[in-house]
Amino acid sequence: MSHELYKGEDHTTKYRLYRPNYPTKLFDYIIDYYFNDKNTKEKIPLALDIGCGNGQATVDLSSYCERVIGIDVSADQIANAIPKDNVEYRCYSGENLSFLESNSIDLITIATTLHWLDLDTCFEEIKRVLKPHTGVLAIWTYVFGSLDNPAAEAIYHEFHHHFLSPYWHPKQHLVHDYYESLIPRFPYNSTLHQYTIECSLETTLKSFLGLIETGSACQTYRKQVGEQAYQDKLNTLRHQLSECYIKTEVKNDNDDTVDLDSIKVTIARPIRLYLMRKT
Repeated sequence: MSHELYKGEDHTTKYRLYRPNYPTKLFDYIIDYYFNDKNTKEKIPLALDIGCGNGQATVDLSSYCERVIGIDVSADQIANAIPKDNVEYRCYSGENLSFLESNSIDLITIATTLHWLDLDTCFEEIKRVLKPHTGVLAIWTYVFGSLDNPAAEAIYHEFHHHFLSPYWHPKQHLVHDYYESLIPRFPYNSTLHQYTIECSLETTLKSFLGLIETGSACQTYRKQVGEQAYQDKLNTLRHQLSECYIKTEVKNDNDDTVDLDSIKVTIARPIRLYLMRKT
């Protein structure tokens, strides 16, 4: 089960610390689409965030909604989710929305989660609970395009696309093509609008390495090879990347003299957003 890769206090803490937030422009597109580009201060009555994880998108979404329900199949993620007065979290899968009445939800969001779901079952549930004519479904995903340092980018590309390749979930290719192959299966294609949002993440090397650890392939590798081999591999990657950003030599893979928080990195992060309305 996919949620087994997102459990445990250590991992849920890293997920909350290092997973990046989404840009305001993303939510602007969603709100403009929902209100048909009408300039209004109205809020969406009730939204559902499927696969909410620790609530990063859920909390941002709550600023535009009267009420938001975030659901995730991982009980650990729900237990560590970011609290907000108008946000309610529940431990449910995207394929089971039985706790919701039919035609009751104004907006459903699925943020970088669609590839984990059984599409037929999930979309049937979405079609049941979304309000007709006004209900909106928003789906988005992203990949990290490139690091700002060419040498570091080559090392990261090798690690991400080649070394980790045997450990990625079989559906990971859906993320790498921004869900384009899934478009024919979307439930409301006659109303589909799509946008590519070019953005970048400015962070530290320490945070970037923490982000890498939140990936499902890293967690699979960790479970298969054991903690020591996993930490050794991360130390090697840490050493290689830090050498690309600093001029001084790093003594060895476990050198603690390098301040990873002082090494600034920028990562290209295009986001693909799909919006559609229940017909």
